[in-house]
Amino acid sequence: MGCEKFQPFPNNEIYNVYGQCDEAAYTQLKSNPFIDGARNDNTVNCTITIVSSNSIFKSTGSFRIIGYGSRLFKKVSWGVKFFDKKFLGRKSVKIRALANDPTLIREKVTTELFKAVGVPVQEGTYARLFINGDTYGLYVLFDSLSERWFGSYIHGNPSAKIGVSYKLFSTPPTGPYSDFKYLGEDYTLYSDNHYYSIDEYEEDQYQPEDKKEMYQRLIEFIKMFDEWVKNYSDDTSEKAVEELGKFFNVEALLRLLVIETLTLAMDNFFLVMSNSAIYYNPDKNNYIIIPFDFDQTMGGIKDNTIINNDTALQDCITWVNYKDNEIFDHYFTNSLLKHPLIKERYNVILKKTSSETFEADTVSEYVHALADLIREDVQWNFESIDQLNIPYDGYVNHFTYDQFQSNIDYGHVEYDKGNSVNDAPWGIKEWVEARGNACLAATKDVDISNNNNISDNEDVEVFKSGTSTSLTISFIMIAISQLILYFLL
Repeated sequence: MGCEKFQPFPNNEIYNVYGQCDEAAYTQLKSNPFIDGARNDNTVNCTITIVSSNSIFKSTGSFRIIGYGSRLFKKVSWGVKFFDKKFLGRKSVKIRALANDPTLIREKVTTELFKAVGVPVQEGTYARLFINGDTYGLYVLFDSLSERWFGSYIHGNPSAKIGVSYKLFSTPPTGPYSDFKYLGEDYTLYSDNHYYSIDEYEEDQYQPEDKKEMYQRLIEFIKMFDEWVKNYSDDTSEKAVEELGKFFNVEALLRLLVIETLTLAMDNFFLVMSNSAIYYNPDKNNYIIIPFDFDQTMGGIKDNTIINNDTALQDCITWVNYKDNEIFDHYFTNSLLKHPLIKERYNVILKKTSSETFEADTVSEYVHALADLIREDVQWNFESIDQLNIPYDGYVNHFTYDQFQSNIDYGHVEYDKGNSVNDAPWGIKEWVEARGNACLAATKDVDISNNNNISDNEDVEVFKSGTSTSLTISFIMIAISQLILYFLL
């Protein structure tokens, strides 16, 4: 969860990010996020300046557009690399656009919820973005999955030797989907269908051109899980869980599934095995799932074809299983949750998180602290999107300051055809109350007296940086401390 040389971003800072880029390459990129229907993954070289309240950082580097669905919007998200220097210990960051959220807060809150229950997650802080004189508005500057992030957040040292990670890809509702099903030893069965892609790895341990070796750890995990299912599918003993825990961090996954359940994450691991990565940890010789990109959380239900829109809000146990084997086969999570001890642990985490971490007043205090931090930038952000003069005719949500203000609590943002492409049918506090209460009701008979980790049961030191005197950050840290309290076992 961070370390001295790779500290979490400060929560009380809004950075100003300036890119002075090669004009021709930038014009081509901003005009064409897609080329013939495919992602335009070209990069543009820039001089990057980042200004905070007490420092100026400057380096050469590059910008590229990231994401797929997010690039449908005129306000795109960006990946940034630094060539000369590290920014707060980082060689790269993501700058996420928050284009579909009238509060600009949901993704940040979801990140903190994962952190609060002890799931390693990329953190971020707010930033204003300007490229070659174009004003893009307010973003969140997030960590990217990188060698230094894995070193710091998993191993406690940015220079630590890391293993290898693979990003999971799914394209709902028609697929293809990553599903962790064993297809054989041929790596092309996993790579060529674009279910999985190699992400970060220790460069002196792997040769990028040797794809067979590069995919070996992924295939090893999938094969071990396949064998576990064959050997222990009907075994309800503790031994079955112990054998699974020898190669997989079950506890971390269950905590991840609970947060995705409470936030009704529509584009992440539990529902579609997307926007996540599987990481081989060489120190433990086991695997862990890492979540990222939460732009479809706490948004409510809006005619989604892969969940039951009539029952999903009240269903905290099987909400992902709608139309199983018809749209998506939840082979991996269904195989896990079939075991009564694993399901029991999921229910305990769900009940405790619903009553303590996902408690409405606690989350709302954090939300209001963030709202106070960005309030003066909100109207400017919406106006910047409206006035962004670039050739790309992407989606624009013409949200208002009043919608921002009301939607952090109980206000609804209705669908406004011709003016916006997204709605927000639930206020954030309203959502937390409704979903939290539904999950408490679903687990009312669950005994939480046994709160022991089901795997990887060890003390983990959480990095804590210096204390800020900012009133806003004080509120934020109070909220975080309330969120994280009971998980520090």
